Amino acid sequence: MQVLSKTAGALLRGSQRSFSTGRIASEAAKRGLVLGMLSNKLVGADSASLDAAQQQKLLAQAAALGFTGEAGKAQTVLSDDLQQHIALVGLGSANSAGVEAQDTTVSEIVRTAVANGVRQLRAHKVTSVSVGPMPHAQAAAEGARLALYKFDAFKSGAAGEKSADVAVSSLDAAAEWDAGHVCAEAQNLARDLTNTPANFLTPTAFAERVQQELGGLDNVQVRVHGPEWAEQQRMGGLVMVAKGSSQPLRFVEIEYRGASSDGVGLGMVGKGVTFDTGGYSLKPGRHMDAMKGDMGGGAAVVAAMRALAQLRVPLNVVAVVPLCENMISGGAAKVSDVYTARSGQTIEVMNTDAEGRLILADALHYVADVHKPAALVDVATLTGAMVVALGELYTGVFTPSPRLWKSIERASVVADEPAWRMPLHDAWDTMLASPIADLSNIGNRSEAGACTAAAFLRQAVHGPRTGREGAVLRDQNNDERVPRWAHLDIAGPMEAAATTGYHAKGMSGRPTRLLIALAQELARADAA
Repeated sequence: MQVLSKTAGALLRGSQRSFSTGRIASEAAKRGLVLGMLSNKLVGADSASLDAAQQQKLLAQAAALGFTGEAGKAQTVLSDDLQQHIALVGLGSANSAGVEAQDTTVSEIVRTAVANGVRQLRAHKVTSVSVGPMPHAQAAAEGARLALYKFDAFKSGAAGEKSADVAVSSLDAAAEWDAGHVCAEAQNLARDLTNTPANFLTPTAFAERVQQELGGLDNVQVRVHGPEWAEQQRMGGLVMVAKGSSQPLRFVEIEYRGASSDGVGLGMVGKGVTFDTGGYSLKPGRHMDAMKGDMGGGAAVVAAMRALAQLRVPLNVVAVVPLCENMISGGAAKVSDVYTARSGQTIEVMNTDAEGRLILADALHYVADVHKPAALVDVATLTGAMVVALGELYTGVFTPSPRLWKSIERASVVADEPAWRMPLHDAWDTMLASPIADLSNIGNRSEAGACTAAAFLRQAVHGPRTGREGAVLRDQNNDERVPRWAHLDIAGPMEAAATTGYHAKGMSGRPTRLLIALAQELARADAA
């Protein structure tokens, strides 16, 4: 049993006004406030026009309710006049330099704490929330906006299923807050796209949404190509996968000119399979509903491009999304079919459920060949093997370039979206051998599935490693050839299993913020 201090107990007993979070006077306005609590003191309360006496009453309420300000936690209390719900959010304790003393980064603590505070306020049916000054304003904005995300576009509104919108604003640091708002709304766009049912988000509908979201932005050009163009571009993989569906393929190409130079600093390719049945290598029925999100890589790339334009990041960036469905029909690809990729390599299709790498390879080769970026990144919900290896927390990163890996690693820290470098090796290439074609689309042994998928994609960018027959097999993790290439396998992070902090159960929208941070990192490196 919790024992209340005499002061806190008297405070609760001596007033006819209840400070319980479950009871509130009917006249209370639906306004919410989020304040940070660091080392048992309120942060930025002055900006909320709270005097010392009012602050002490809030802290007393928190103490009475057992809230100690633990990092990331939140506790809702009431203002002295009962006119405002106030979420006190724990920022932990400060060291002598006034910097957060936890192992976790300040930004992640702030992002999580504000998210939890905003969630509690929404549960009290507030209609607006003001967020007080925080040690990291951008992270505060991200936490608030990501926590308020909801996907109820297909709810009828009956029985109160639709939740009301909550307006959120900052009391401080407008520029940093605005940047966080842009980044969070980009991730929310990716969430919307991946959560939308496939019958509403066909390849054509996806392309139209891209034009709607990015078409009017400064320095952005959007082009949408169809089947005839893909045929002319010799994209045999994309054409082969798409022919199993009645929905025509689309190839979305986005150019953002943020720098005055002519060169492209970053190319991004996002997998855009708007629904994946597995084709004739049919997926099991369990969890097939998640395959509406098999275009999660494409969604993240598109969303990141919108944010880069809105933030005016000084870097030239090109992004493409090959869009199609992987279905079963009389025209669908069959196991053992052979096609010719844009690279000129012939590919034997030994598993029709390994279709993502087929469309990505054509897209990667196109970007490398036509746009010639300094760095080239593909993002895809590619392999179940990556889920087994890293779960839903980490994005698996394959890159031969230590320089590009360092940029991705720094971006992952800035965005608080964990990434882990995976190995590339000649051994994976040998496992892709086909007896009748240049390559098989899967490894010939039941191991290293994520690694062989990455090896397949690497060849689309840098070509086969010639002269290797009979040679010692070596790793491929120190190659700085341009374009410096990286493959991000997001099969794990694509979906959150539970609602915690700023994460909402369902499609996650990751790694949108990581991609934004990567472009910013590359822009800084170019300017140095």
